[in-house]
Amino acid sequence: MKVSEIVPISQQALQRLFRMRGLAADPSDLGRRRAPRWPFPGAVEIWVPAADGGEEHRFGTCENISMGGAGVRCDDAYERGTELQVAVHQPELSLHGRAVVRHCTRLRSDYYIGLEFIFDD
Repeated sequence: MKVSEIVPISQQALQRLFRMRGLAADPSDLGRRRAPRWPFPGAVEIWVPAADGGEEHRFGTCENISMGGAGVRCDDAYERGTELQVAVHQPELSLHGRAVVRHCTRLRSDYYIGLEFIFDD
């Protein structure tokens, strides 16, 4: 992957990623959601605020991405409202930026967290 393929999380970057996959939003199929979700398996890096003021580096697996956030499986539980630094790695490009934990659900052997992206633009 080239450095130019590592980009800040933005609506433009997400639209670019979806276009690369030939995906388009179908507003009639949203149900309760504000934006459609698509499966995007891939690695996710998570930087968690540590008690000493630093950060702890963790990993997860991306399940899906939408224009507003991502669903991620990981080994650790996170409190709702926790702000994280994340990097979502896909073959076409990697996105990095901030996200807020909107929910955390215990699964059989891990957790599923819903992240809402924080757009700086």
